[in-house]
Amino acid sequence: MTSFVYQPAATHLVRLPFESDLYDEITAYARDHDIRAASVTCLGAVRRASLRYYDQDGRDYRDFSLERHLEVVASVGNISLLDGEPFLHLHMALADEDGRAFGGHVNQGTTVFALEVTIFELDGEPPERAHDSCTGLTLWGGTVEDC
Repeated sequence: MTSFVYQPAATHLVRLPFESDLYDEITAYARDHDIRAASVTCLGAVRRASLRYYDQDGRDYRDFSLERHLEVVASVGNISLLDGEPFLHLHMALADEDGRAFGGHVNQGTTVFALEVTIFELDGEPPERAHDSCTGLTLWGGTVEDC
């Protein structure tokens, strides 16, 4: 098990620009405000979604997009460091006009309609992501136990 303990720091309320790239905007905000450890939530709507699904057996991401207007039903993630830079890891559940739900990792190419983001910055040494040989993912602390 890997764990970190933090104290709450600043809370950032951010409204993303219409038709901006959701992933790029949050990442740029984190970089510009030197946010290195945080919890992130979002609510609103997107005009297009670009998501990823991690294939655990194949150990690779499968990208897919939804070319439609969607409501953000739930979104939760974090900011930590990858190669010394702020890295956004964000999951999102989305619903269409019929209430059907879709979800996955948010990828570049998700276009904002109206989105409000809350970034709960954390005070302390930021977690660094490293390759985890058990999963093939970049996780906090990398491989910490035998597979």
